[in-house]
Amino acid sequence: MKRVLLTVHKFFPEHRAGTEVLTLNIAKELKARGYEVLVVTANPPDVDARRKETHESQTSSYEYEGIKVHVIEEALRLKGYRFSYEYEHPHIAEHFKQLLSDFKPDLVQIVHAQNHSAAIIDVAHEMNIPIVFYSTDFWFVCPIVQLKRPDGTVCRGPGPGALKCLDCYTPKLFPPLSEFKEALGAKYPATKKGASVLQDATMKVAYSAYIAAKLPDATKATLNRPGKLRTAANKMQAILVPTKLMHDVFVENGIDKKLIHHVPFGIRLEALTPYTEKTHSPRVRIAFIGTLFEHKGVDLLIKAFLALPPDANCELSIYGSTDQFPEYGKKLLDMARDGSVNAEKITFKGTFPQEKFGEILSNIDVLVIPSRWYENTPLVMQSALATKTPLIATDLGGMAEIIAHNKTGLLFKLNSVESLKEQLFRVVTEKGLLDGFRSNIKDERSVQVMVDDIEKIYAPFLKIPTSA
Repeated sequence: MKRVLLTVHKFFPEHRAGTEVLTLNIAKELKARGYEVLVVTANPPDVDARRKETHESQTSSYEYEGIKVHVIEEALRLKGYRFSYEYEHPHIAEHFKQLLSDFKPDLVQIVHAQNHSAAIIDVAHEMNIPIVFYSTDFWFVCPIVQLKRPDGTVCRGPGPGALKCLDCYTPKLFPPLSEFKEALGAKYPATKKGASVLQDATMKVAYSAYIAAKLPDATKATLNRPGKLRTAANKMQAILVPTKLMHDVFVENGIDKKLIHHVPFGIRLEALTPYTEKTHSPRVRIAFIGTLFEHKGVDLLIKAFLALPPDANCELSIYGSTDQFPEYGKKLLDMARDGSVNAEKITFKGTFPQEKFGEILSNIDVLVIPSRWYENTPLVMQSALATKTPLIATDLGGMAEIIAHNKTGLLFKLNSVESLKEQLFRVVTEKGLLDGFRSNIKDERSVQVMVDDIEKIYAPFLKIPTSA
């Protein structure tokens, strides 16, 4: 029996986003094909790594839907933490080496290296274990993952000398003043010493001194990151990407194009294809499904919807937790309560279990993906298409590769409320437009077909036969 070890930055049951779903689907399909599978994940800290000082266990294990899972806990991730540990973590490297010795995988498949660092690649490489990477985002190029500048413009990478990262990423390594004050109070609680620190020191001066002391290490870590990750990426045997955009960005940033294979994502069709028929509604049902955070652009959608004529025969449903990012969630709720006629047509419907996805989509006429960043083939888009649900999305990145404008959906200009409003107005007023899109949508890829392609990549390294 061949053994495959999969790594991912977060995992079920606590974390259920697209990368986690993809990892679980691959793991279950590999197991069904006779592989022994271990998923290695991490628990992101509830309290920032810059401030947490006391920890308990370093690792843990559990089983989820028949898949064995090994967890790197906060205690190990934050041990002696330095800024460079984000991409080069010596303590995780030491642990990963022991884990590989114990599990003895025939191959390591990285789905995400964040929270582990690229040190896991170095360790597997040194132990002569083949490494295949299936990329879901731009972490290997961009430390904030999204390739988005502070002013909201999109980016293609760190640039010469990683100078673009200095004003984008480096400031994010430091807590805001409010968190610094909170952390200082926690370190020196209600004691005479604590009182003197909080009362006698000018907090802004103390904060400035903290930044000044840490800035050299933060700057060095920022500038060294691109080279370290480029070297690590080029040690792998194969890199799988779902879009042409990702291929181009990786090559532009020094990753060997001979390593890169185009392998689109696959989804669990069996839970979706029974829902290709829409339930009846007198209104056009517009919806968003996903994380309610600024880079997802839900505020753009609400503004565009509110700008439609008051007599527009439509409604907007927003699926996602307003509590996950409470400040942005409150902003969205406030926007949708402006007292207008259209505001009364907006409903926040929270989250839903994965098994309800198909049923939810059968009650949606058009799904909107208003993202402000490239998005690398969001699985929610593929799920929508599997149920013959047309899409409206930003004309950017992987989204634009999925949608054939005016054939299977509509595209709008990045960050443009007016452009999005125009597309919404079209689907509400142009009779037969959505039906035409639905008839043009082709069948989606299954998990089984995706894993067929993955096995073909595995084959030279595992010496397994493959079908043509």
